[in-house]
Amino acid sequence: MGKFDLNSLDTVKGSNDGFDVNLYNPATNEDTGIIITVLGKDSDCFQQITKKQNKKRMDMMSKNGFRSGKISSPSQEEIEANGLDLLAECTTGWKSSDENGEYKDSIFLDKKDVVFSVDNAKSLYSRFPWIKEQIDIAIGDRANFIKA
Repeated sequence: MGKFDLNSLDTVKGSNDGFDVNLYNPATNEDTGIIITVLGKDSDCFQQITKKQNKKRMDMMSKNGFRSGKISSPSQEEIEANGLDLLAECTTGWKSSDENGEYKDSIFLDKKDVVFSVDNAKSLYSRFPWIKEQIDIAIGDRANFIKA
C-alpha cells in the first residue's frame, strides 16, 4: 500500500469551493431540476458566522447573567433565526432547468423568476422547510466537499 496523502481529504478547501445540491421532491424523490450551491461547514464563511453568533450569544448570556444574577439562554426563535441566517449566508447561488433542459440563474416561484440573494434564500428556506432540511444536510455532510 502506498502513502496516503491527507490532502485528498481537505474538507476546508472543498467547503470553500462549494457544492451543488440537487433538490429532490420530498413526496416523490424526483429531481426538481433546481440546484442550490452551498459552502460547507468547514468553510471560512460558516466558521466566521458561527463564531460571530456564538460571541453574540455569550455576550448576551454574560451581560444578562451579571445583571439578574442568573444566566439566561437564547430563545428557540433566536436559535432558529441564527440557523436560518447561517444556511442563507452559506448559500452562494441557485439555478434551475427550463423546459429545454437549459439552466438559468433563477428559480421559478409564484409564477415569476427569482434570482439569488441571501434575503431570497432566507425567504425560501423559511417558506419551504423541506428545502431548508436538504440544504442543512448537504452543508453538514463533509463527503460532499471532498473532491474525488
